[in-house]
Amino acid sequence: MWKLMVAWIGILLSSSGYAEGKVLNWQKDIDFYAEKMVSNHIDPFHTLSKAGFYAEIRRIKESLRNKSKSEILIDLMRLTRGINDGHTSLPLWGEEQARFPIELKLFDNSLRVVSTVAQYKEILGAKLISVNDMPASKVFMLVSGVSPFSENEYSIAVRAASYLPDAIILKGLGILKSEDEAKFSFDVQGQKRDFIFKSSTSLELNARISHFNDEIFSAAEKISNDLWYGSSSDKKTVYIKFRRYTTVPKMENFAQHILGFINENKSERLIIDLRDNYGGDFFVGLKLAQFLLLADSINWKSGVYTLIDNVTFSAAMSNAAQFSQILNSKLVGEPTGAKPSGYQDMGQFSLPNSGLVVTFSKRLYHFKEDQRDALYPDEHIEVSIEDYLNGYDRQLRWVLTHINSTNEVITSTSNCTLAYAPFWGGYATLPQNSASAKVQLTWALCAPRN
Repeated sequence: MWKLMVAWIGILLSSSGYAEGKVLNWQKDIDFYAEKMVSNHIDPFHTLSKAGFYAEIRRIKESLRNKSKSEILIDLMRLTRGINDGHTSLPLWGEEQARFPIELKLFDNSLRVVSTVAQYKEILGAKLISVNDMPASKVFMLVSGVSPFSENEYSIAVRAASYLPDAIILKGLGILKSEDEAKFSFDVQGQKRDFIFKSSTSLELNARISHFNDEIFSAAEKISNDLWYGSSSDKKTVYIKFRRYTTVPKMENFAQHILGFINENKSERLIIDLRDNYGGDFFVGLKLAQFLLLADSINWKSGVYTLIDNVTFSAAMSNAAQFSQILNSKLVGEPTGAKPSGYQDMGQFSLPNSGLVVTFSKRLYHFKEDQRDALYPDEHIEVSIEDYLNGYDRQLRWVLTHINSTNEVITSTSNCTLAYAPFWGGYATLPQNSASAKVQLTWALCAPRN
């Protein structure tokens, strides 16, 4: 009996020592976090006060003995989120993430399933009702408070939906008791359906719905499926899929080929698609613009369009703002997930014991003079869940319709050498390369040829 008691005491002491060791490691990580964040971030207290930051650091350290790993992560994510810029985050990189088999997107305040595994393809488009009987709206609100890479309402909506299926986040927020499984309830075509999902670190979400329709244009040249260009059948409209960034040398070569295509075919219109682009190096986008500006056949007054949406982040937002200025591009789509005046250029460091990666902002940029919370489109085109279900690219279709309607107006005067324009005081020549002049004169009578 005595030997058994000694053995139990040894086990307890060993367990206590291990727990104390974990606490000490976390304390060192948190001290390291505070030191590096304050010394590396360009302006760490632009929203959260210095006193508030260090008070939260102390609180987290003092509560370590009473917290699980997932709860500690939530505390650190919430603090980092409080610094309040889209490049300062604790995104759980370096942490093996178990997730539940769905991808969600917010439509009109409802979370919908846009991707899952083949086993559950019946729930594509379904509305999330609850997680472990907690209403989806409350779950979303809790995740929004810690979601990485969030700085306005649009990026919060994207990121919170993206991180919601993360098991360790749901457990750390107190929504789950175990990271292994959870009950997700959905509205599937008007019927409530409950699913017990198992989490996994190796999910392959191969059932998907999307409104992006790449089949509208066929690729003339590809760097990847996310960076290519194509054209309309008459080659007068060039479409550039710019969903991911490459290197400056690769973009220079790519842009030269686009310029060659435009010059050879006397292309008149450009569509640059920056939707679903998380960012990269905005100098890559400027390299593209540098070559595009050399194309004299383009209608630089009204023939350039840039597509943007809530997932146009970071450098993609910067390039969209720059294209609106240097390419005179019309912005079409939805507000961006990043601010045109704000903190960017991401750096990172790793916590020495946990290995967690923390990101921070190194620069402050002003791509617009105003202080609006997003880069807003000139033409606001919302996407619906029905568009996803039907594979209908409403935003790109709007651009093509706008091009066609303008082209029809121009074509209606193409057989006229002169048009009577009372507001110009008589007959006026219609320059062949002046789309704007032709549009202004569409109502004028064509003069008969002599």
